[in-house]
Amino acid sequence: MKKNKLLIDYEYDFSLFAILSDAREYKLAWQINQALHIRLVKAQDICFDFVNQQNLIVSNYKFATEHTTFRLLKNKSVQEGSNTFLIPELSRFDYLAMLQGTGDFFEGVDIESALKAIPAIQYLSHIDINQLKSKENLIF
Repeated sequence: MKKNKLLIDYEYDFSLFAILSDAREYKLAWQINQALHIRLVKAQDICFDFVNQQNLIVSNYKFATEHTTFRLLKNKSVQEGSNTFLIPELSRFDYLAMLQGTGDFFEGVDIESALKAIPAIQYLSHIDINQLKSKENLIF
């Protein structure tokens, strides 16, 4: 019997920033709100069910306009006893910030500089999504 495979090539049309911070997620979200003049709100946690691994539950803060979405994601699973990461190759980072869409709201704002100026952020790095092996975990 002949088998067919469905190959899907996803489009990664967002910017990704990796954040190193020892602040609690709600405090970091508040400071990002103040710096970018947005309103990140706690959204429902994102659940991943992997076939050969534990489940992954990721904390999610979201700000959305008609054309733009900004998310703050915790890189490590919030499930107790779990040591699973959303992006394992970025395991040294605590949070991920995703900016999707055309920036009608963020037009004229240098987001990277604004995020680097936040006191709770110890280190920030702009990540090339195409270099990540587990970039499919960012499609939800």
